Amino acid sequence: MRLFGTTGLRRKITGLLKGTLILTACLSMSAGMFPAGASAAETIDLTRRGSLSITFTSNGEPISDGNEVGIYRVADIVVDNGYKFVPTGDFASVGNLPTTSAELDQENRDLAEKMERIIKSQGLPLYESSQKLDENGTVVFTDLEPGLYLVAHTKVVEITKKDKTREKYTLNPFLVSIPQNDNGKLIYDVTTKPKASPYKEMVPPDKPRRIPQTGQLWWPAIALGAAGTVFVVLGLLRKARS
Repeated sequence: MRLFGTTGLRRKITGLLKGTLILTACLSMSAGMFPAGASAAETIDLTRRGSLSITFTSNGEPISDGNEVGIYRVADIVVDNGYKFVPTGDFASVGNLPTTSAELDQENRDLAEKMERIIKSQGLPLYESSQKLDENGTVVFTDLEPGLYLVAHTKVVEITKKDKTREKYTLNPFLVSIPQNDNGKLIYDVTTKPKASPYKEMVPPDKPRRIPQTGQLWWPAIALGAAGTVFVVLGLLRKARS
């Protein structure tokens, strides 16, 4: 006994295939909207607390000796047809944030520097969260709610290297999310090891000793200007008496 005619069977198979394709497309779109730290394999627990461990070294040598690093929470993780980062009120001016790990990695440095400028211009409490790096060049921040964090070097101090020379290093600001995605598994206790860069002091330029247009020394010009002023004053006094 035939349960379906040829046409009916075709329609059933076509309908099943269409349903499968639509479901696959929806899952792909949702996964693409997940921020760094989220995936389709596991759902973010927005009530769970995490931690951030930062180890700061140069050529294997720890950066410590009083150096300090601070963090500041700059964006929330919001559920909206997937997950996305939404800047907190202080950082609304930066606009939309990346929604995937690849996009965040690409724009990380520029966004971090922009957010650091906002913190400095508004006097936000980045330095209140600052902690000293230990003898291994490590600092750990705990009890962190899910979100996007700015990491910045808040106090730069010379370190004594193994060869007994002293040097300053700097940590470029960067963004890191809590939690992070590790092959579909969400990691709430995040570890990062940023690279150090030699610190360059900002030295103000020397005051030019010559007039740029002519190469003339400055002091004769100043003397001539003063003499001209004296002659003008004497002329006005003589005119007033006459």
